[in-house]
This record gives sequence, C-alpha cells and structure tokens, in this order.
Amino acid sequence: MKQARNRIIVALTVLLIPAGGLLAENPCKALRQFEIAAAGIGLPTTGAVVTGASHHREGDAGFCTVMGRIHPVDATADDIRFQLNLPDDWNGKALQYGGGTFDGYLAVANGRGRTAVGVKDAPTPLARGYATFGSDSGHHTSYFPLPDAINAVSPGFARNKEMAQNFAGDALKKVHDVAVALMVRRYGDAPRRMYFIGGSTGGREALKVAQRYPMDYDGVMAAYAAWDQIELDLQFIRTAQALYAKGGYLGYAQTRLIQKAVMKACDAQDGLRDGIVSDPEACHVSPASLRCADGASHHGCLSDAQVHTLVTFATPQRTTTPVSDGVDSIPGYNVLAGASLSSATGILPFALHNPVFLFNSFGYVIGDDVLRNFLTVGAHYDARNFDTSTSQPRSADSSLAPGGAGVWHAEVMQQALEVDATNANLGPFVAHGGKLILIHGTEDNIVPTGSSIDYYHRLQTKMGVDVTARFARLYIIPGLGHGFGRFNAGFDTIGVLDAWVDKGVAPEGLTITDNHSGRTRPLCEYPMYARYEAGDKNVAGSFRCVDSRLANLTAQTEQHSAEK
Repeated sequence: MKQARNRIIVALTVLLIPAGGLLAENPCKALRQFEIAAAGIGLPTTGAVVTGASHHREGDAGFCTVMGRIHPVDATADDIRFQLNLPDDWNGKALQYGGGTFDGYLAVANGRGRTAVGVKDAPTPLARGYATFGSDSGHHTSYFPLPDAINAVSPGFARNKEMAQNFAGDALKKVHDVAVALMVRRYGDAPRRMYFIGGSTGGREALKVAQRYPMDYDGVMAAYAAWDQIELDLQFIRTAQALYAKGGYLGYAQTRLIQKAVMKACDAQDGLRDGIVSDPEACHVSPASLRCADGASHHGCLSDAQVHTLVTFATPQRTTTPVSDGVDSIPGYNVLAGASLSSATGILPFALHNPVFLFNSFGYVIGDDVLRNFLTVGAHYDARNFDTSTSQPRSADSSLAPGGAGVWHAEVMQQALEVDATNANLGPFVAHGGKLILIHGTEDNIVPTGSSIDYYHRLQTKMGVDVTARFARLYIIPGLGHGFGRFNAGFDTIGVLDAWVDKGVAPEGLTITDNHSGRTRPLCEYPMYARYEAGDKNVAGSFRCVDSRLANLTAQTEQHSAEK
C-alpha cells in the first residue's frame, strides 16, 4: 500500500519538475522557486512555493535548507511557513517535528535541533541522515521588537477558521505532502520511512497524525502530549479561578512549603533521597496537614483558601458531558507527589484582565486566551466567570439545557472535535505497521502526568492489552517536568523509534541521561519505576525497574502489619 502511494507521489511530482531538473548541477539551488500545485497536496490549499534554498554544513554533514510557504484557500488567512532540511547523505528516511503551545513560529519545529526528550550533545537526526521538517502550523505575526516566539502565546489567529483548522491538525498533512514532493524532487524518490516526534502541542500533533493520517507515518513519539486539549484548557481555567480567588494565591513561600513537605514524606521511598519522587502513586501527603490551625493566613502553613487552591490543582477537571470520544475529564497534577507549582503561578499575586504571560500563571493566560479566541465568548470575557463543568457563565440567570449543557457547550464540543487527539482506535495505524512511544515526566505542571497514562489505558481498552503491547510503549520519567526539570531527561528518541519500526527491535533496557549533569537512570516502561539498589547514584546500573503496583501493595502490607 505504501509503495503504491509513493509511486503516485513520485509520478505527480515528476509532472511538476522542469525538464532536466533532476540533473541540475546544484541540486539545492535547483529547488529555488519550485512550485507545487494544489492537486499535489492532500488537503485544500492554493498550492505551495519554495521561497529559498541554501546549502549549509555542520561539522562533517552537508545539507540543503529549503524554506517555503503553503498558500491558503481563504485569502485572509496566513500562509503555512515551513522548513525542510535535506542531507547530502540521505538515509532514505524523514522526521517531522511538532510545535509548541499555539505554534506560530518556526524555530521550535525547524528540524535543525534535537527532538523533544533528546540528548543534548548527541548528533541531531539531521546530522544522522534524516530529512527533517516542520512548520509554524499556518499563522505568524511580527511583534517587533518582541521575539518571534511571542506567537506561541498569541492565539488571535484562531478567529480565522482556516488558520484555526491548520493549527488543529490540517497543517500537518499539508506540510507532510509538500515535504515529500520536495524530497522526490531532490532525491528522485519518496522516503521509505516517515516519523513524527513532538512534545506538548507537538505531542498532540504526534497523536493526531497517527489518528488522522495513519498511512503517512511509520512511527510517532508523543511527549507530554496535550491530547485532551479542551479538558486541559478547562483545567487551566479551573485552577486559575482558585488561584486568583480571594486569599487563594500560592506564592513562592507557599509552593516551597508544599514541595518541602512532599519531599520529606516521599523522597526516600524509591531508596534514594535525591529530590525526586520516582513513584508518585505511592506518595500520600494530605493537604489538611499543611493547613493553618485557624484556617487563616500565617507564615509556615496554608490558609483555607490556599488549601482549596492546592486541592484544585491536585484533582481532576470534569465536564458534565463528554467533549470528544467519550472523554469527560483530565487528571489533576502531581503537586502532592513531587511536581512543584513554583514556576506555574506567575509573578503577580492578583489576576490581570486580560492575563499577561509571566505576570499571571501560564494556565490562566492560555485558558483565558482559548475562551476569547477559539470560542466566541468575546474578546473581553473574563475566564473567572466561566463554569468549566457546564460551559455556562457563572452569573447567568438562564437555566441549563438538559444534561447540564451551558450556553457555550456546543462550541466547546465543536472545538474539541477539531483540536483534540482523543481517538484511541489506532487500528489503521497498527495495520500499517506503525509504532507509538508515549513519554511523560512525573513533575509536569502544565500537562498532567496522568493524562498520558489515561490515553495509554484508553488504547488498551480499545485495542486490547496484547495488541497495545505490540505497537505502543509508555514511559513515565521521574524528575522530568514539561520539557525540563530536576532530571532533564534525554535518550536516543529517533534511534529507538527507527530501530523498532525498521528492524523490529522493540525498546528494551533503555537508559536516560540527565542533560543537566550527565547522570543516567533506567528508562522504565510503565507501570515500572527506577528504584535505587546500591552503588553510584549517578549510574543507571545502580537502579532497578520495579512495578509500582507491586511495590505499593508491599508497602501497604508492611504498614498494615506494623499497625497490628
């Protein structure tokens, strides 16, 4: 099936190549101003054009960087800006990079650097011979003199339907098809293997391509994926409402207080006191233990309002009805089991309206922006007045529709249908031979760690436990946050994925490296975690992967015996 598809792509592309194009003396220069007709792209566009092509070298590796634009159908929408890197010594394979937050800038997805959860000093996929590419997902605005990255937290593009759909997933297919056509133009053949790796929004995009375009990809890795995007946005709003309620703000003193209490109770449970809780499910710290005796605000404890904020972060967001594929919730954060809130609350202890990045909490900024731009609640709507369970204004006098649906319920449902990557039926992807790796850190305070566990369980329910074990792996990494953390983990992402797909070598005995210090740990497959045994604490061989469920059961049994 894939060979037949590649022959079609080659045939279509050859029709677009000027006479003698493949024989050009400078194959990189020959790509300049190359155009691809809309008919050669799998979703509606008005065609694509190469805007620049230049040859570069990094060390011993030479490659051609191709810049281009894919034109929209709606003349008021932005072009999709893309970058494709074509190595001189091509290994016949390609890797698409995912973006981040609202996308909008190319640097994170340009294919020139390491992947999400990659090793800092290792050769990049491009240096190893993979053709690499990515895009801005179809929107970009200049905010000079602010850096280009400001686009990642600027969601005004979503008011344009085509740009919103490109961000939701359409751009992934459009860029894929254009990149393949350019590879055919440069090498005379389509890639024999196609991969996708991304984190956060890029993780959602990784799952989206496996769900929507299963025949186009052979392997994907989704790191700390925002797959349950709408419930996540509602969780952002819900936690912001508690954080910025009267007396509810958690400043640095309070977040450090929480963190110290958790570490005191749970740090040594994995056999090593190193500032990392390796098995969050075994860590049980009661919020009530941090409460001030009279519930008022005092130094060294939490007021009732602050305890409420902590509990809100630690518990699930739920909607009265499912928003997509039966999903009606997203888990809370591991804030009572190792994940710190210190970087998640913002600088100001009060809510700006509209919230401002860095000054207010990241979740408040993103959740508020989604309401005001992806939905039609209005540019000046205050997210603190939104009921995240019912999609109803809290001040509304009108009664709810049957089933607890609020006035914006239909819009929330439609947005979830477009942007979420909740579909667990990966049958076509599996039939194609696709492999999936899921990665999440225990200390993520943006996308809850439990959300990746939830998706993995959804796969097992839908596809069957045995089938899931043949094509998917889930790794929960202690100490890793949202792409950073106390243990800033990295491993050979593309190498592991490629070996599984291309050679049938399933991931086993993997090691992760801390990009901060170089220390190593085993990369344990869920539900296992790395427990310290003996020896050098900085070496993976001193740890053993232990099933957290059995360890927890043993601990509970021992505790019960001691109580007797």
